[in-house]
Amino acid sequence: MSSKNNPENRGRVTELRKYGGKTVKPVLYINGNTRYIAAMYESGDLVIDKATGLAIAYKDVA
Repeated sequence: MSSKNNPENRGRVTELRKYGGKTVKPVLYINGNTRYIAAMYESGDLVIDKATGLAIAYKDVA
């Protein structure tokens, strides 16, 4: 019998992405009515776009 809670059935774990040579992880970013998954360095600092001053979306990190 198979269980949904069996870690072996969950598939391959994806690697965290890198931005500027540093590893970033996804976090929920909330600013007023704006909510999206943003990138955060492992040190706890958000990845900020210098042009707009907003946090970069995790999906935009290559």
